[in-house]
Amino acid sequence: MPSDRAPLLHLLAAASTGALLAASFPPHGAPALGWLAVAPLWVAAREAPHWRAALRLGLVAGVVMGAIGYPWIVDLLHTFGELDLWLCVPLFVVFALWTAAPLAAWAALVSAWTGPSRHVPWVMSMALSGLWWSWPMLFPFSLAMGLAARPEWIQAAELGGAALVEVPMLLCGVLLGEAWRARRPAQLRLGTLALLLPVASLALGSWRIASLAGETTREVRVALIQPNIPLLWFDRQAKLERLREPSARAEAEGAELVVWPENMFPWTLNRPFERDFSDDDRVLRRHSLPTLFGAGTAADSDLYGYNSVINMAADGRVVGRYDKIYLVPLGEEIPLVDPEWAKGLVPGMAHNFRGDGPGRLLVQPGRSNEAPIALGPLVCYEDVLPAYARAVAAQPGGIEAFVNLTNDTWFGATAEPWQHLALAQLRAVEHRVPVLRAVNSGPSSLVDRAGRVVATTDLRAASIDALVPPEHLVVRLELGRDTASAPTVYARGGWLFGHVCQASVLVVLALLWRRRRSDRERLTATARPRA
Repeated sequence: MPSDRAPLLHLLAAASTGALLAASFPPHGAPALGWLAVAPLWVAAREAPHWRAALRLGLVAGVVMGAIGYPWIVDLLHTFGELDLWLCVPLFVVFALWTAAPLAAWAALVSAWTGPSRHVPWVMSMALSGLWWSWPMLFPFSLAMGLAARPEWIQAAELGGAALVEVPMLLCGVLLGEAWRARRPAQLRLGTLALLLPVASLALGSWRIASLAGETTREVRVALIQPNIPLLWFDRQAKLERLREPSARAEAEGAELVVWPENMFPWTLNRPFERDFSDDDRVLRRHSLPTLFGAGTAADSDLYGYNSVINMAADGRVVGRYDKIYLVPLGEEIPLVDPEWAKGLVPGMAHNFRGDGPGRLLVQPGRSNEAPIALGPLVCYEDVLPAYARAVAAQPGGIEAFVNLTNDTWFGATAEPWQHLALAQLRAVEHRVPVLRAVNSGPSSLVDRAGRVVATTDLRAASIDALVPPEHLVVRLELGRDTASAPTVYARGGWLFGHVCQASVLVVLALLWRRRRSDRERLTATARPRA
C-alpha cells in the first residue's frame, strides 16, 4: 500500500477491531463478529513501523471498544456517583483508556515479533487472553462474552474457563489476519483453518449440550421476584409490598422457593437476625414459602453494616446468612481513605464491611419432603468473578446451583444488565450447575447447566416518575449434580489454563529479549574490524 496512506489505514483497521468486539457484545450484538474481531488489529500491528506505533493502534482499538460497548459507565457515574455530566465524560475516557491497555500491550508485542514462526498465531492468541486477565479491571469481563448469545460456543469453559473460550476466538482472528498478509497457497490454508475454528466449536458445543440432557434427577419450582423498585424511592411499605405481592402470586402458581433481589428489603436488620418480624414488617406476611432475600444487616455497636443474603425457612426462622465479600468500589466500599471523610465529599458513596468467606445455603423447598438444596450465593457482580465462583463451588459438600441476587438499576435501561447476564452464563458452564438470578429491574433469569438462558424477564426502566408494576418469574430449576461429587475439569485444575496464558506473555517477552540480544551481538560482530 502507498506509504502515505498506510498510517490512516492502520488507524481505521485498529478502530474496526474495537468496533467488531463491541458489536459482538450483548444485548444486540452479533456473536459471530467476535471470531473476526482481532484480524484488522493484527494486520495493522504486523505492518506498523515500530512497536510504539502498534501500541498506539492497540490503544485506539481498546478505546473504540469501550466507547461503543460501555457507555453505561456514564450512567453509573451520573446516577450512582451523583457526578455532573461534565465530569462523567472525562472519567469515562479514563475508564476506556484503562480498559484498552491490554490490547495496546498486545499490539506492541505483535509488532515487536519480527521473525517468522508457525507457533506465533496461537502463542499470541494465548498472550492476549493472558494480558487481559492480568490487567486489573473495575468490571472484569471476557472479550468473548458476546459468544454467550450462542451457548454452543462457550462449552469449552467446562475445561478451561473463560480463557479457553477466548483463545480459539482470538486465534481465528489472528489466522484471518495472517491469511490477509500471506500469499497463495498459504493464504487459502490459513483462511480455511481460521474458519474451521467456529464451525468445530459449534459442532462440539452442540454435542456436549445434548449429552447433558439426562442429568436431571429432580426439579424445584423457584420464583424469581423482580419488584422494579426505583432508585432513591423512600416509601418503605410500598417497596415491601412490591416484594410481597408477586411472591403471593408465585406461591399460587406452585412455586416452592422464593428469591428476592439484592438489598431490596427496605430496613436494615439488626444482627443477629434470627426470626421473621411479627408486625407489619414481616417478610412472610403474604406467602409461606422459604425465601432468600437481600438486606442490609448491622450490629448496634458497628458503624457500618453488611450487604447480606438471608435464608429464611417457611416458618420464619433464619437458617442461614451470607455476607457479600467483593464490594463495589466507592458504592459499597471506600478504599484507602477515611470513609466518613469521603462520604462528606460525595454523598452517593457508601461503605460496608466485607463478609468472612464464601457461603453455602441449605434451602428446604416448600411442599417437599426431599433433601434440601445446596445453593451458592453470589451478590451483585460476584458472579462475574471466576475465581470467587470457583471458591463458592469448592466448599465442602458442594453446591447444586448458584443463586445471584442483584440490583443493576443503577445502570438504567442500558446494555450492562445483559452483559452481566452473559458473564453469569460462563459460570454455569464452568461448573455445570444452573444459575438463578433475581434482579431488581431485570433481567431476572434462569441459566441452565449448559449456559442457556431458558427463562428470563425483560429489562425495565424503573423510575419514580413512571412506576413499573412488579413482576415474577416461576422457573423449573433442574438439579442433577453437585460440585463436590461431580466437579468439572475446570474446577479440578482446568482453571490453570488462564495462568498458562499469562505465562505465555512471559515466554514471548523472553523470546523477544533473546532475539534482540542476538541481533545486537551479530551487529557488534559485523562492525568489529578484522585483524
